[in-house]
Amino acid sequence: MRKTILILISLFIVMFAFTSCQALNTENKIVPTVSVSASATVTLVPDSASFSITSEATEPTTEGARNASSMMVEKAVNILKDEFGITEESFTTDFMQISPYYEWVDGTRTLVGQKATQKLSIVLSGDNLSKVGKVYDRLSILDGISISSVSYSKLDTTEEEALVREMAAQEALSKAEAYAKGLGKRVGEVITVSDGSKISYTTATYNSPKLMVAEASADYYSTTIYQGDVSLSDSVTVVFTLVD
Repeated sequence: MRKTILILISLFIVMFAFTSCQALNTENKIVPTVSVSASATVTLVPDSASFSITSEATEPTTEGARNASSMMVEKAVNILKDEFGITEESFTTDFMQISPYYEWVDGTRTLVGQKATQKLSIVLSGDNLSKVGKVYDRLSILDGISISSVSYSKLDTTEEEALVREMAAQEALSKAEAYAKGLGKRVGEVITVSDGSKISYTTATYNSPKLMVAEASADYYSTTIYQGDVSLSDSVTVVFTLVD
C-alpha cells in the first residue's frame, strides 16, 4: 500500500512538471524586437562669450613672483571694471600656482628663481556681449599676460535639452517604423530606452586674433569677432517589439 502511494505521488510530480513546462513554453514564445539608435541636434543663439587671461612671472623670490603675477591680473581686472563696467560676478579664478623655476646651465639643472602663474576666466553676457571685440583689443595691449580664444555659448539650456531628447526619441521611433515596414510588420511596445550619452554642447570658438599695428603709426586695426550659433546634441537607443 505504501509503495502504491509513493508511485502515485511520483506520477503526480512528473505530470505537474510536464504541464508546467508546456505552459512555460507557451507563455514565453519568442517575440521579435528591433533595436534602433538615433540622435538629434538643435541650434541655439548664444547669449554669452567667455575667454581667459593668464599671467606668468618669474622672479628671484616667491614673494616677488607672486606680486608680479598678481599685479598683471589686477591691472586687467581694473581695466574691465573701470573702462567697461564689468562686475566681479563675471570673473572666476581658475588656477594659481607658485613653483621653483629651473634652467639648464652648462648641462646642470640650476634653480634660477620662482615662477607664479594665475589664470582668470571672464564671462561677458547681456549688454556686455557686444563689448567682446573692444575688451579683447584693450587687454591685448597689456604686457605679461596671454589671452585665450573666445567661446560663445548659452547660459541656460534647460528647454533645449528637453527638446533635443524629445527629437531623438521621435527619430528612433521613425527609424523603427521604417525597419518594421520593410519586414512587413508594425512597431509594438517599447521594451527599453537607453540614454546614449551626456548631452554634447558645441560652442562657437574664435582663435586669438592678432593685434595688427600699422607701420609708423599709433593706429591699429580693431578686432572684429563675428558671433556664430552653437549647437546641442543628444542620442538614444530604444528597443521596440514587432507585431503582425
